[in-house]
Amino acid sequence: MLLALCGVLLLLRGVIGFGPDAPQGTGAHLLAVALIVVGVAAIVGALLIGRAARAALAAVVVCLGVLTVGLGTGVAVAVVPCSFPAPSHSGLTTDETQTTAGAPAPTGTLRASDGTRLAYYAFVPAHPVASLVFSHGSGANSAAGYLPLARDLDQEFGIATYLVDLRGHGASGGPRGDTPSVAQLQRDEQTAVDYVHHAQPGIPEFVGGHSAGAGVVLNSVPAIAHEVAGYVFVAPDFGLHSGTELESDASNFATVCQRPLIAATVTDGLLDAHAPAVGFAYTAGQIAGAHLVDRYTADMAIAQNPADAAGTLSRIPQPVGVWIGADDEVFDPTRVVAYAHHAAHATTAIVPGATHLGILDTVAARIGPWIAGHSA
Repeated sequence: MLLALCGVLLLLRGVIGFGPDAPQGTGAHLLAVALIVVGVAAIVGALLIGRAARAALAAVVVCLGVLTVGLGTGVAVAVVPCSFPAPSHSGLTTDETQTTAGAPAPTGTLRASDGTRLAYYAFVPAHPVASLVFSHGSGANSAAGYLPLARDLDQEFGIATYLVDLRGHGASGGPRGDTPSVAQLQRDEQTAVDYVHHAQPGIPEFVGGHSAGAGVVLNSVPAIAHEVAGYVFVAPDFGLHSGTELESDASNFATVCQRPLIAATVTDGLLDAHAPAVGFAYTAGQIAGAHLVDRYTADMAIAQNPADAAGTLSRIPQPVGVWIGADDEVFDPTRVVAYAHHAAHATTAIVPGATHLGILDTVAARIGPWIAGHSA
């Protein structure tokens, strides 16, 4: 009975592959099936023996009853909608760069592996020395504060810079703040990296992101590492288990509802994957003015949270550059810098006077020489 129940639990975990985020491969599938078959065979054998027939049958009924009640309760709890407080003010310090007012239209769009259009801005000098694919932070988009960074890298340092709106953000397609699966967001990152690799052949390609954008990149490292010359992380989110967050967390900038996150994780995206799980403290003015997204589904939140940032960093042979503001409202600068040194070739710096968003206005002066130096 224990063997059969373990097999059922593996099935519910998604290893059989019925959830959109279920792990691939046959090893776990065979294990789950074998456990169920052996367990059922043992139960049938006990029933056939006869001596313990009634006891075995009673045990089976009790186990099935407990399992049914437990699953029913779990599903009922999981589907209860989350509530998020209405923010009276943003938890982040913003300025005029955090607006799309007067921003140009995207340069073009990329076609994701599922057909969704991903908008991008390209800033390309006549003779680039390197390229950079850069991802925005939580709920943002490329036009909400990132265009000046790209322009400076292009005009002052000769770096072809590509800003890509994540699906469900900015000018990209897809439901706002959602992704079909965790793996799809990583495939989108690979699509962008592949595109720039072919658009700018013969020069080193760097990949990076700001805040949660760094998390997307870290989760995508296994797929893109062979094309990448180095990584650029600005005020990076190294994940919930990194211990780099400030206790205040930017005045509760992000409100997390655990129920859909747990349900989506346990069922590999079969249950609650597209239910709102995280709310951001963007004000109505910020949402309207910069087209920000204030809700993330469970899968979008999971996809941007590095599963094992320390392990990923330790396996990166390329150079890694990390910059964070001394006045960052979300992450502890000292802890972020220390954590970044899990990478063997890390360059780190704490930028005086810079906030979580404000660092975008000045960090090009640091990123540019770093990329140029590693491209020589």
